[in-house]
Amino acid sequence: MKGQWSSRLYFYITATIALLLLFAGCAVNPVTNEREFSLMSEAQEIEAGRKAYPLYTQKSGGQYLDDGLQGYVSEVGRKIAAVSHRPGLTYSFNLVNDDNINAYALPGGNISITRGLLAKLSNESQLAAVLAHEIGHVTARHGAQGYTRQVLAGVLSTAGIAAMEAADVNGREIIAGGGLLGMQLVLTSYSRDQERQADKLGTEYMVAAGYDPRGMVEVMEVLDSARKGSPSTIEQMFSSHPLTSDRLEAAKRRTDSYPDRFKTIERLGREPFEEETLKLKDDAPAFDKVAEGKKLINDGKDSKGLELIREGAKSAPSHAILHATLASAELQVGDEKRAAEAAARSVELDPGLFQARYVRGLAEFKLDEYDKSIKELGAADEIVPGQPSVAFFIGRNHEEEGNREAAAKAFSEVLSKVKKGEMAEYSKKRLLEWGYIKGDPAKQ
Repeated sequence: MKGQWSSRLYFYITATIALLLLFAGCAVNPVTNEREFSLMSEAQEIEAGRKAYPLYTQKSGGQYLDDGLQGYVSEVGRKIAAVSHRPGLTYSFNLVNDDNINAYALPGGNISITRGLLAKLSNESQLAAVLAHEIGHVTARHGAQGYTRQVLAGVLSTAGIAAMEAADVNGREIIAGGGLLGMQLVLTSYSRDQERQADKLGTEYMVAAGYDPRGMVEVMEVLDSARKGSPSTIEQMFSSHPLTSDRLEAAKRRTDSYPDRFKTIERLGREPFEEETLKLKDDAPAFDKVAEGKKLINDGKDSKGLELIREGAKSAPSHAILHATLASAELQVGDEKRAAEAAARSVELDPGLFQARYVRGLAEFKLDEYDKSIKELGAADEIVPGQPSVAFFIGRNHEEEGNREAAAKAFSEVLSKVKKGEMAEYSKKRLLEWGYIKGDPAKQ
């Protein structure tokens, strides 16, 4: 029997992969000019990045509110993209309001650098190195390659699990769970080969765009220093961009290979960088205070944490994200009125910030201002559609207003996205009680 089920397992897997290969195609890699198996066309790549970019931006705290600095980052990025292997893509460059040291590229040319990383840099060549490295990931289609691996991994896991279910293989839950966990960990980061290729391409691009190749080495040294000094702030960067000693040594050798005429003060671009980032660095202490305050509140030290966040928001009053963070903190310690006021200020500064709209909606709900809450949560849903927590609190507002039909619609949306947890349990209980779904509420 074991031999029979092994044959079936092999059949399931090979048949599924054969179907996949039949309907998939090959694409020419723009960097290597070689054909490679890919489940994502260039059009799909661009569309995937376009759809994901707003969500990733909001998850990173929204855009940093400085049009001049945003323009400067975009100008440097576009200069490099123009000399890359895929100059025809419509690139987007974004400075996001994240304390963490990170940068990332989505498929199709959507690239972000965090405020935390930009604040650590000291010249334009270093900024160019970061953006050029991310452009390298885009031009080599590393995102599409990761997607292809992920789909294939899913097919293998699905086929293998189905076969094991049919054969009643002992321990299949452990095998399946362990396999999926391993796939998830691998697929959330670039491979070492991809990182090395992005380093090489990035150096070529930045030099071709007029920058000093030493910027790439300096960035790696900045990241390595940050890892030793504050590991938590750089955790995201290293989870997706593993930095190894061989990458740093390779970058140094590559830089040494360039003649001295490519390594000049002018090409480093220290003065223009310092001028453009002056306000960002002036405001850095305020952001540091708020970040420390958040940590204290999470550690249960509400009073001291809230004090630091209030000080930070007051000392840099033009930044919407600081007021949104203050609103979240006020709400967390139970001061709904102050939370609503801080969130309102944040919305005034940046109407397109999801966190501000969402926290204001929660605060207004706590204050029994149901119409105001629904309005703010609706705005949050327009910024980042389909978030279960937004739908849940819209439902709670309608429930408190006595609008059962609207509440049931929102709770049904919650259940379409999440099956477990307090929101799901509450939504299911109400829908059962109201007769929108069948079952015995007492047994749920």
